[in-house]
Amino acid sequence: MSDSPPVLPYSAELQRKAIHLGALALPAGLLVLPTPLARIVLTSLAVMAVALDIARQRIPAVHEVLVERAFGWMMRPEEIPAFGGPLVFNGGVWMFLSAAVCAWVFPPGVGAAALAMLMVGDGAAAVVGRKLGRTKWPRSPKSVEGSSAYAVAALGTGLAVAAWPGAGLTPLVCVIGAVTGAVLEALPIPINDNFRVPLLSGLAMWAAL
Repeated sequence: MSDSPPVLPYSAELQRKAIHLGALALPAGLLVLPTPLARIVLTSLAVMAVALDIARQRIPAVHEVLVERAFGWMMRPEEIPAFGGPLVFNGGVWMFLSAAVCAWVFPPGVGAAALAMLMVGDGAAAVVGRKLGRTKWPRSPKSVEGSSAYAVAALGTGLAVAAWPGAGLTPLVCVIGAVTGAVLEALPIPINDNFRVPLLSGLAMWAAL
């Protein structure tokens, strides 16, 4: 989603990515909370996010508050389906779902790194790709410049997570996660990148341990 063809004003795109950075509390929870508690918390948040997103597509009052008054201006067109039609989860819901799955599947350090690298890397790709992206990948709306920014920002984020006591990550593992994430983010796969990128890059890092 980073530097796709513009469907949102640049300012709205920046607001979306600012929320990504605020969501760094999710991977932080994997590092600071006992693993059983982190799993309960992140799973509970994911369930609540799903329930709220269903409500805004089925309950008029919730739709009015969340879409028409609060967040509609920064949502992508595909995230606002016809009211009462097929359910479509927004990017935030996919992020919560990804965090919950990472908590159950990966060691805490890997899960935290996979999530944090996506959050920071995707923001960097959006800022650079929308402003400086000139060279497009074949059969993809994403740019080489945006993907490069993703890889650099994700690597720095991964190394920061690796410095956390007990994270269990090496610099090489962080490089693998950053490159894998940048490639996955650029591929035109019809699965939300907030969900697929952390899970698949996390698998790559876990396999490299």
